Amino acid sequence: MAISVEEWLSIIECEYLHRFVPGGGAAVKFLVGDDPALGDIRRQLEQRARDGTFQWVSVDAATTRLHMIQDVFFAIARQIDWEALAQRWVESTFIVNHYNWPRPGEAVPIQELSAANDVDQLLLKKEVRKWLTSGVMRNREMAQDFRAAMAQLCMLRMEIEDARALAPVIQWLRGELKSIGSVREVPINARITRHNGRAMLRSLCHWLRLSGGPGLMVVLDLRQVAFTGPASEGSRRYTPAAVLDVFEVLRQLIDEAESLEGMFLAVLTGPDFACGDPKRSVSAYKALKERIWADVHPRGHENPLAPMLSVETGGMNKPVHAGDMTYSEERVAIEALRAGVPNRAAVRLLGTAEEALLLRFSRKLKECRESHAPDNTVEGEIIAGGFGSGKSHLLGYLSEEALREKFIVSLVAISKETPLFSVERLYAAAIRNAIVPGVNDDVMTAVVARLSPGEQAYAELETWASSPSSGLSPVFAALLYLIPKQATTEEDHAAIGRFLSGGQLSLSRVRQWLRAAGAAKLFDLKPVKADELATQRLRFAPRLFRAAGFSGWCVLLDEIELIGRYSTLQRGKSYAELCRWLGLDHAAGVPGIMSVAAITDDFTAAILQGKLDQEKVPRLLHDKGLEAIARLSRVGMDAIETQQHMLAAPNEIRLRDGLGKVAALYQEAYDWESPDIGIGERRAGGTMRQYIKSWITEWDIRRLLDSKTAIDIESLPPDYTENSDLEPAPPSEDSGADEG
Repeated sequence: MAISVEEWLSIIECEYLHRFVPGGGAAVKFLVGDDPALGDIRRQLEQRARDGTFQWVSVDAATTRLHMIQDVFFAIARQIDWEALAQRWVESTFIVNHYNWPRPGEAVPIQELSAANDVDQLLLKKEVRKWLTSGVMRNREMAQDFRAAMAQLCMLRMEIEDARALAPVIQWLRGELKSIGSVREVPINARITRHNGRAMLRSLCHWLRLSGGPGLMVVLDLRQVAFTGPASEGSRRYTPAAVLDVFEVLRQLIDEAESLEGMFLAVLTGPDFACGDPKRSVSAYKALKERIWADVHPRGHENPLAPMLSVETGGMNKPVHAGDMTYSEERVAIEALRAGVPNRAAVRLLGTAEEALLLRFSRKLKECRESHAPDNTVEGEIIAGGFGSGKSHLLGYLSEEALREKFIVSLVAISKETPLFSVERLYAAAIRNAIVPGVNDDVMTAVVARLSPGEQAYAELETWASSPSSGLSPVFAALLYLIPKQATTEEDHAAIGRFLSGGQLSLSRVRQWLRAAGAAKLFDLKPVKADELATQRLRFAPRLFRAAGFSGWCVLLDEIELIGRYSTLQRGKSYAELCRWLGLDHAAGVPGIMSVAAITDDFTAAILQGKLDQEKVPRLLHDKGLEAIARLSRVGMDAIETQQHMLAAPNEIRLRDGLGKVAALYQEAYDWESPDIGIGERRAGGTMRQYIKSWITEWDIRRLLDSKTAIDIESLPPDYTENSDLEPAPPSEDSGADEG
């Protein structure tokens, strides 16, 4: 069943494009159709965008490497008029502060601005720098390098005599800069890669709103991904592994929609996306399918607001009653719940019924925070439940609790990009996803800025890092020694933060700093292998967070059942890493970390027992000489089997409570009286996700189509078939290893 293009567009325009998205909301919609239908949607969305409400951007899988998020950002950045955005911000800031901009829409030298406002040039420059500091450089909604770039572009609207300086910053934004050295003085300290590409996209969305620009409408043509033949000249061909990377990028965009303020993303796909080649359709990557598939749908209708729809030209248009609602937290929550994704807004508004786990979690946070024994590890938790039972929602709630207790929190979904068996890649993802209480900035920038070298906590960290018992490379002690020295600049501190986050830092550069500080012979610096360096960073990070005044590090691992699709060897390594992150073994655990992992409730039967992992995995690891990993893998498997906190199926009381809360959210979101529909048919094995999606779907149909409907539910079965395409690392322009 398909919906007509005209019907979908009219509803989307009213429900999303008028006020919700321009007000700061975001939406990601997948459209499945033939070429004429998709072409019609593209043309009409472009027309609506060019009417002035949105910045129009088109991205095509045939010419853009969609499996690399930085290339998606570059494709968008090349279609943005960065100078015009800077001009808007500067002019509006002058007007707000009661200054005149003599030639609207044009760059004006500071000398002319000074004369036009009868203000001394030096005083005016001082004012401008103050505005830039408070309005841009201290705006933590944007990444640090992005803020520096925007401040530079704004300054150049008043210093046009050096117009050549404009080019490097815009080239950096567009991925066209050959060397980062040409923008070091801005200061921009890192290239845009897959590690910061999403942060850059979030920053752009915020900057568009901050500069008074329109929202961002992105039409992403995904059809080339399904193509299996030889690529035509100028087009890209995607391997099955690259297809999974593309789907992972899309999954992340859906999960982060809450923070992509003012963005409407329409993903255009052909029929093969829904039911084509198993290695190229949405079924190839369950994490994406779970977020967009119509597993809960109205009988005899399409829900026009569903995350994925089939569209057609010339279909019958039904009369609709779409609402022109503006942005609200309740609307953001409903938008996420409609896709079965519990975002932060939904978590805050719905709460949790898992009181026993919450009490245990709070006690362990306190133990982690108040522990004075430097080697004390806190044993984490494993929560288990079926798909849709509320595992992700619960992790989100625990995240909010940990943030209130001043923990740095990392919520990481195990995926192709972040496999559990790789400490290097999982650590980098945990740092990249880290939320700092009260600060919207990357974690290491915030932490390094809060360090107080004169205080006891810093001295204790230095002493520990310098001791042989820490097991750390001397480079960590050297960096702690250098941070308070005048031999290092802000740019150097940024480089240190990137190294601690998993990036590169050449030892020759550290030696240069040490020579400038008169300490060249204090530290014996030697190269360290990438995997060992990642392990050392993991041990160092939570102690660094404590020294900066935070309670510790809370790491929440979601969807760890993906390890069931790895090869036997990588499953074994994954069990061992799970043991490490959860602190299940005192010798291997990491002090200062409190972790929780979520897994499907059938994993034990399907993998530990069904694939005989508890017998085969240790034997394979022993045969390969990996005795230590074999021992830890046993501990990890035993914990999965015996230490799960099983989420209970929703009972009558919980369902009625949930229905009341979701009804209140829906009513507030749409200013519409939600009719009493009852909790619905009680189904064996029915999950809270299915009930919530069914309630929202029924209300959508009643509100939009003024029609009652039955709700059909399709269960998405787990997939534990081994897939070697899930194991290789995605392509990257940047390694986390240290340079010698």
